[in-house]
Amino acid sequence: MMRAKYFKELEELKTEVILYGSYIEGMCRTLQKAFVEGDYEEAKLMVDEESTIRSKERRIENDCLRIMSTQQPVAKDLRFISSVLKIANNLQRIGGHVIEIVELLDFVGPINNLFAVNQLIDMNSRVMVMLKKALDSFVENDLELAEEVIASDNEVDALFDKTMDEIADRIRTDTDSYKYLIDAMQITKYLERIGDNTERIARWVIFAIKGDPEQQEQH
Repeated sequence: MMRAKYFKELEELKTEVILYGSYIEGMCRTLQKAFVEGDYEEAKLMVDEESTIRSKERRIENDCLRIMSTQQPVAKDLRFISSVLKIANNLQRIGGHVIEIVELLDFVGPINNLFAVNQLIDMNSRVMVMLKKALDSFVENDLELAEEVIASDNEVDALFDKTMDEIADRIRTDTDSYKYLIDAMQITKYLERIGDNTERIARWVIFAIKGDPEQQEQH
């Protein structure tokens, strides 16, 4: 009876993470819509969701700590719970970066003011695919999919470097647009950080499955 309750708690914990991940995915889709359509109204509503993002993380954290203290899990279950703690934190960071980008877009004004918007759309599209794969790898315990996410982060990093170089070149030749260029640079940095946090989710999935210490060190 006690073991049945324990396994039920683990399944509920996994469900919490899946729902949290879906929530953050929705935020990324709303951001993409703002980039593509230039309409920030829906995206601006997300600014008020920061407390919700943090409360979801805290709930998962509290549930993890409760299970650890009352059930004293070992081996694979302990790795799973430890990974859930880290994944929830990475999801919270992703949501926070999305909000930071939306706040910058509000200052930028019309999307045409934003330099390199097509590159930003491309970056966000790539990190959205990464996030979906990372969450799917968590759901399915899929090592191969998690490893694909890690490889994809190299592509995002390359696009980040290329976009930052283009913005830096433009700053040197177009001082009148300095403010908008700096905003574009900051948004690029936030998207790169979203990619990094998504990669960390994949690494924690791998750690949960096979206990690879190298994956744990990448947190």
